[in-house]
Amino acid sequence: MALSYRLAQAALRYFDQTEAIRLDPVGLEVYANERSIPAGVEPILVFFGDSRAFMWPAPTPSPRYHVLNRGISYQTTAQMVLRLAPDVLSLHPAVVVLEAGVNDLKTIASFPARRPEIVAHCERNLETIVDQCRDAGATVVIVTVFDIGDLDLWRRPFWSDGVEDAVREVNGFLRTLVGGKVILFDANAVLEDSSGKIQRAYELDHLHLSSAGYAALNSRLSPLLAPLRP
Repeated sequence: MALSYRLAQAALRYFDQTEAIRLDPVGLEVYANERSIPAGVEPILVFFGDSRAFMWPAPTPSPRYHVLNRGISYQTTAQMVLRLAPDVLSLHPAVVVLEAGVNDLKTIASFPARRPEIVAHCERNLETIVDQCRDAGATVVIVTVFDIGDLDLWRRPFWSDGVEDAVREVNGFLRTLVGGKVILFDANAVLEDSSGKIQRAYELDHLHLSSAGYAALNSRLSPLLAPLRP
């Protein structure tokens, strides 16, 4: 009974999410009223990505940047490419912290035969975002794709170990993009325990971090940002 209830809840959530995405497939309406920046707030640092980016609080003490968050829950890298110019590049950021990819890779559980295509498209989109940000003059801090946390019992039949394998593959690809104004921030090195799993204190659920997890990330991100100050 409990398992059936959880499955029904999940089905309703996904239905609602799908309907909402159909109304605004790229998410261009989310930040439509926040694309003009008042004078005197530069330099700008933008957190860009999916729900993991959206939930990421600004580091404290705040770096010498005006910090903006342009994360949108459930987004794939394909959607992010399409809203990069209006939501990020229009702000002329000095630094972009890019966290993305897990929503692409988790679809491997549903479409295992399409794994090579899903990984290739994810990597291509991430490279496109990095290249466009760098070409616009921003320093890009690429965050590795956080590993997958503990799965709820009801979710396990609908999951695949191929997702975790793909996360590791994409993280390896991200390392090839480093150089010049592109820096890698290894989130997994901060979050994982000695067995290579996300520490439970840092988990909110199998995909998202607790406030303690973000505090741990910011404790390492702030020193990385400090030398980038204009």
